Amino acid sequence: MPRYARLKCETKQLGDITLKQSEIGLVTTDRHNTILIQFPRVNKAYEFNRDEVEFFDVTKCGDEYQNKICDRCFRLLATDVNFENNRRKKDNKITKRPSCRYCRLEKDGKAANTQLKKTWEKRKPEKYELFQCPICEKTSIVGMSRIVLEHNHKTGEPRGYVCDSCNTGMGRFDDDVEIIERAKQWILQQKN
Repeated sequence: MPRYARLKCETKQLGDITLKQSEIGLVTTDRHNTILIQFPRVNKAYEFNRDEVEFFDVTKCGDEYQNKICDRCFRLLATDVNFENNRRKKDNKITKRPSCRYCRLEKDGKAANTQLKKTWEKRKPEKYELFQCPICEKTSIVGMSRIVLEHNHKTGEPRGYVCDSCNTGMGRFDDDVEIIERAKQWILQQKN
């Protein structure tokens, strides 16, 4: 089974890369006094002395354990303090968000501008009207399907109403056109 380690030091500056305390990586080479670790956040390997890292069992991380790995900063953090509740599973257990509170703040960015939001509220489709999403072009009934005001997470400026699915999709792609383009290319390649 692959071995993982986390950094014990506060931060480690390695050229133009800064690794943070508790950042994790895959141990690729284990020598007598040094260890080569591949860090997923920066996708690079660095060598450390054994006393600079701590090994941990990656299978004992997650919602039901004391520690969890953030899916963005790849730090091993205390689950109850650093991860917000997300939703309940079928067995009524609460799941935690995959990103830590700090990364979540960065991902969520600015909330929609309140003044502009009020202006957009006047344009919101009425309940039980038909609404066609400008992205997926699916028609739905407002109120039976969720319609949301999508906004730019960097500026807080609303862009318009879309279906909840498209809003979630864009959020999962971090509103990043390059990621969306790679997803498009992936789909096109898989068609052949």
